[in-house]
Amino acid sequence: MKKLLLLSALLIFACSDDSDDNSNLTSIEGKWNLSSQTYNGLVENLNSCDLESYMQLSNNGLGLYYIYYTDFPDNPEIEPCGLDSTFDVSSSLISNNTFSMTWDYGDGDIEAGEAVINNNTLTFTSVYDGDNYITTFTKD
Repeated sequence: MKKLLLLSALLIFACSDDSDDNSNLTSIEGKWNLSSQTYNGLVENLNSCDLESYMQLSNNGLGLYYIYYTDFPDNPEIEPCGLDSTFDVSSSLISNNTFSMTWDYGDGDIEAGEAVINNNTLTFTSVYDGDNYITTFTKD
């Protein structure tokens, strides 16, 4: 009987999959670092300070966006890079890897669009104040 129990336990462990679960590849939860932005079809030139901006998102559909900014990225003695502002982010699942997303800048100023997750990349496509944006983030 002990041999049967031992054999059963070994089979259970042998058959379990210890490989990484791909279900997290489409999870919106986590820290998403700004990596690029396109404005009306033109790629924006983001400096190292801009690229410190990120979103911290949770699976409950809420999060915050942290914007880092400086007028003088090449001369931190004049104005060092720093946290410029934060705003609320909300999202809801549309399909397996697609979310509706809203950036709430406050006072009724809202940017809405669709976020698509592909592995560790989140691409947010939106129209804001008549302009088209594609903002890309990489998961930390």
